[in-house]
Amino acid sequence: MVKKVQKTKTSNVSKDAKADVPTVLSLVDHDQLIMSDVQKEILKDEIDELPPIKEGELNVSGIYAYDLEDKLEVKAYIRNGYSKSIALKYIPFILLNSKGDKLAYQMFNLEELGEIPSGAARPVKLYFEKKNVYVDKIPLNGWKIAFDARLKALKKVKVSYQDLPVMDTNNRMVLESFLDELPDLNEGEFSISKFSIGLDTGGHILATIIMRNATSKPIKLEKMPVSIKDQNGNVVKSNIFELNNFVVNPLKAKMCNFVFPTNIRVQENISLDDWEILFKSEPLAKVPKNAQN
Repeated sequence: MVKKVQKTKTSNVSKDAKADVPTVLSLVDHDQLIMSDVQKEILKDEIDELPPIKEGELNVSGIYAYDLEDKLEVKAYIRNGYSKSIALKYIPFILLNSKGDKLAYQMFNLEELGEIPSGAARPVKLYFEKKNVYVDKIPLNGWKIAFDARLKALKKVKVSYQDLPVMDTNNRMVLESFLDELPDLNEGEFSISKFSIGLDTGGHILATIIMRNATSKPIKLEKMPVSIKDQNGNVVKSNIFELNNFVVNPLKAKMCNFVFPTNIRVQENISLDDWEILFKSEPLAKVPKNAQN
C-alpha cells in the first residue's frame, strides 16, 4: 500500500486572497448508517491532516494507493469549497508523480456520491483498471491525484416562473408544486417537461409544457416541432409551431401551450395523462379508410 497525505507549500498571500475553507466529514446515507464511530473518527483524523482548501475550490486529495493485482485502489477525499452543494457525474481522474508524469488516467461515474454540501469532505474509493495504469508500481512518495482540467462541477439550480398568466390560487399552487417536483436541473442546462395533455370540449388537443433555463443567458425559440403520441405509441398529431419571439430568461421557467384542432367533440374536458409529447416531427399513424378523423 502506498499511503500518504498530500502537502502543499505555504507562502505569504495578499489580503485579497481567498480565505481557507474548513471542511468536515460528510457521508452518503448508507455509509452514515453502517460505519462505526471508530471508523468515522479515523476518517475525521485523515481530513484534519489534509492541507486547507480555498473558497470556490473543488479539491481531491489522495490518501493511499493499493495494488489489488487486477486493479489499483485509490482512496481520496473530494472537498467542496463552493458556497453551494455540488453534484459530480462522469469525472476524469489523473495520478501524477512529482515530475508531473501521468501514472494513471480513468473516467469515473460519481453519481452515487450524491450532492456534496458546501464545506464538506466526502471519502471515495476509485478503482483504476490496470489497462489505465501506466507504471508497474506507484512511487511511495511524491504522487498525487487530480481532476482532469476539463472537470466541471455540476451546481444544482433552482428556477422560478416568468410571465405566468392570471389564474386562481389553486391552479398556481399546482404549477408551483409541479416545478418543485421536477428532476434537479444543473447549471448550464435547458430542459422541457410535459405538464399536461388533454382534449377540451371545443375539439382541441391541448399540450402544456414547462421550459426551464439554468443558463446565464436568455434562450430564444422561434420554431418547435411537436408530435403527440397516444397510449399505444401511435402518432396522432404532428406540427411545427411558430413561437413568435418566445424567450425563457436565465434561471426562469416558462409555460407554453400547443393546440391541435380535431373533429372530436366531447361533453367535458378529458385528461390524456398517458399520452406522450415529442419535440420532433413524426409521420402520423395510418388510419383505416373507414375510420372517422
